[in-house]
Amino acid sequence: MFLKKDKFTWQTESLTIFELSALQRIEYITFMAAEEKAVSADSDGISDQEMTARLIGSNIRCGARLIAMSLSHNDPAGADVETLFQQVLSGWPPEAIGKAEMEIKLLSGMLVPVDDSNSADPDAPAETESAEPITAEKPLPAS
Repeated sequence: MFLKKDKFTWQTESLTIFELSALQRIEYITFMAAEEKAVSADSDGISDQEMTARLIGSNIRCGARLIAMSLSHNDPAGADVETLFQQVLSGWPPEAIGKAEMEIKLLSGMLVPVDDSNSADPDAPAETESAEPITAEKPLPAS
């Protein structure tokens, strides 16, 4: 199998996650589009609270679907994605879904890894390769 895999740990539980295949990425994008359509349906007449609830639910469902797709590679002859999706939704806390979603997206190349090299001191000035200040002005032609 060509798919990358990694170990995901939440509290004391660990399992193997896989990157999404090309077909799964297409299916995931289609799922997200359907979720977006469902969230925005009849959105003109609803309160801000209802819209927030819809957005949070959609975010959790999208994360759970991504995890289910990833976990389906653990046992191709086992449970289908829909069954795994329902298991994640009913058995995982939202924080674990969010963490696993981020790790799977990083593993799948769907997110760019964050460089934490300057995170030790956020007030430290950023190092630059040139000492010239960066401005929005065009440089003047040399005479």
